[in-house]
Amino acid sequence: MYEKDVTLNKQTTIHLRPGETRDFEMLWTMLSTLSEDSLQFLHNRFIRDEIETGMTHIDYDNLLPIVAVVKDQATGKTRIAAFATLGFQRGESRKHRAEFDIIVHDSYQGKGLGTVLTQHMLDIAREKGLKKVYLKTNTGNQRAIHVYEKLGFKIEGKLIMEHYHYLTQQYGDDYRMAIIL
Repeated sequence: MYEKDVTLNKQTTIHLRPGETRDFEMLWTMLSTLSEDSLQFLHNRFIRDEIETGMTHIDYDNLLPIVAVVKDQATGKTRIAAFATLGFQRGESRKHRAEFDIIVHDSYQGKGLGTVLTQHMLDIAREKGLKKVYLKTNTGNQRAIHVYEKLGFKIEGKLIMEHYHYLTQQYGDDYRMAIIL
């Protein structure tokens, strides 16, 4: 269930699968080549050592990383086009929900990959018996908000001055969005 092949625009085949330790370099390449347009919607700076530690010590009981792997047409090399996670909650009162996060590389934005990967993560959450998936997104990220709403997420609230952005050096607002499964 966690692995799946999808075809975007009838031409690009993407393999969705759980992230593994061996994916670190490809993931770092993806994250370190995001444009400023993409980075404006991501709150935290990516630090290589932190990403490496996270990928080296994956605890699938707490966090399920899924990578979208594609063979690059230009270079013939395999690369990560997108990365998503479900962060599972602990404790009796929260074990029914998970926090969702996703990053799609610039070269694969606008092709349906974000929608496909988000739906895949929701399918996994249902299979695991979860009742709710939630996320936070920058209020200015209209493309992402559109995808989430199309898949059934609703805005639960607006979080004022929820983050301080390292690039803009300004405080920003987020929406908390969720879907009941």
